[in-house]
Amino acid sequence: MDGDNNNHGAPHPVSIEQKKMCLDFMRKAYAMVDDPSTDLIISWGFNRDSFIVWHPPECYRDLLPRLLGVPDFYRFRLYGFKKVVSSVHLEYARDDFVKGRPELLEKIGQSFLEEREKKMKPLRDAMRNCKNMDEERLVTKEWMATLERERRVQVDKDFLKDADLLLLRISKYKERRAKSFTRFGGYYYY
Repeated sequence: MDGDNNNHGAPHPVSIEQKKMCLDFMRKAYAMVDDPSTDLIISWGFNRDSFIVWHPPECYRDLLPRLLGVPDFYRFRLYGFKKVVSSVHLEYARDDFVKGRPELLEKIGQSFLEEREKKMKPLRDAMRNCKNMDEERLVTKEWMATLERERRVQVDKDFLKDADLLLLRISKYKERRAKSFTRFGGYYYY
């Protein structure tokens, strides 16, 4: 900027507040999965190193907004959680998110903050080359639009995966139902 001393390119130390926010979110997420009262909706996976969303609509509607203040699992993906592809259910896993090991949550927050800093470097580099506030606003606007496009692409991909899993569950349900229908000679018994 005209004569201003800017430090857009300098590494930005992670603040204590940022670390606290990350750790708070991970602790709340861990508590939600670990809470026996939520087991019908969300619980630990069979190997205790993932979590399964048994009833996604209830989870999206009731648990995520109330317990974590988020509408979906997008923030989990930001923290490095991946969908377990082989699962028939909606299942997420991440290293260091393990039942009985809450002390590992700090590592998740730290890696999230490090990854975020890496992603911010190109923006800081572009901002360093700006000559005035108008250029900075334009660069920031373009950067935010790019991030939003990437987020939407990821949400669309996840939606399609979720739809595929739902169709697979419906298909398996129909197969079981057809087998039981033929087992009883084509009659339903109540």
